Amino acid sequence: MTLRRRAVLVLLLPTLALMLALIVAPATASAQMSQACAPQAEEALQAMPFSDDAVSTIRLEKMLNPAERGPQFLGVRAWVRLKSCSGFLIIDMTRSCFVRQSYTRGDCAIDGVTRY
Repeated sequence: MTLRRRAVLVLLLPTLALMLALIVAPATASAQMSQACAPQAEEALQAMPFSDDAVSTIRLEKMLNPAERGPQFLGVRAWVRLKSCSGFLIIDMTRSCFVRQSYTRGDCAIDGVTRY
């Protein structure tokens, strides 16, 4: 390897490492933020009028802000698949994991929960 190639590698490797860190870090932070709201989602589920074994799956995802101004993300949404219907119970939470609203989609109907 020539001296010129070594010099290019020495300059290029830290830049590549920084670029990789910038790509991976937001995804990791996003996943951590979503998982941080898991206890509040569980608490909201406990308040629902059905048993724990009625839940098939729970998926937490970050709600992104479509506007250019304001925070990058708005909060967390829990998508809860129930065994008794073909739809979802959705739990919307703020960035601080406060449960803002709960509603159902599809053919799911739960007493006391808005249905769309």
